[in-house]
Amino acid sequence: MDRSASAAYDALAPFYDRFTAHHDYELWTGGLLGLARAHGLTGNRVLDAGCGTGKSFLPLLERGFDVTACDQCPAMLDIAASKVEGRVTFHCRDLRDLDPIGEFDLITCLDDVANYLTEPDDLTAALAGLAQNLGPGGLLLFDANSVASYRDFFSATVVVEDEGLVMVWRGRADDQFGAGDLARAALDIFSESRGCWSRTTSNHDQRHHPRETIERCVENAGLRCVAVYGQDPAVNFVPELDELRHSKAIYLVTGEPT
Repeated sequence: MDRSASAAYDALAPFYDRFTAHHDYELWTGGLLGLARAHGLTGNRVLDAGCGTGKSFLPLLERGFDVTACDQCPAMLDIAASKVEGRVTFHCRDLRDLDPIGEFDLITCLDDVANYLTEPDDLTAALAGLAQNLGPGGLLLFDANSVASYRDFFSATVVVEDEGLVMVWRGRADDQFGAGDLARAALDIFSESRGCWSRTTSNHDQRHHPRETIERCVENAGLRCVAVYGQDPAVNFVPELDELRHSKAIYLVTGEPT
């Protein structure tokens, strides 16, 4: 993530879990693991890169994986650590400058991390850092938002209400959003404490990366693309990505030669 993304999540951290409460991470993680195993995943050492508040690695921990996690945002890491009672090793790292922290059988990099890396050179740098942490035969699995997602959620206004909390997402894209474009959105957070309301704004910039751009970044990072899947909103995966029908692209890559 760049500095703007880091600032966005510093502001969002205390409210992130409630904003994403409708996301079924158990369902998503189960499906992603199925893809990884179909492409040769063995072993149980996992690095969750860009782990946020831990929602992406908790289903892995429950399945018996040995989890290490990293994120650029200390506030998000503090929340993640509070959920696991020392069962996960955490590192505060910028993925664009990631040094070797272990050898892993699976590295996950989920929840739009690739899109927050708004320049291809930054995405390549992150992938190269992750490559240094892949063990022999290891897989890196990451997602990227489709054009359809930017024309939908990133062009919508969404209100989430909870006790003492109102969150208003204002997407600034539109139905003309195209491949490679930059999307902007603002999340205004109104929270109540001791009878007083305060407002926090979390600004989000994301770049749509076309498949050919991502595959070039993968190659430039010294990795090899194993498979690309399209994911629909119901978390079904198909081996042919359709940018206008699927909500996400799922990439599986390896450092192993052909």
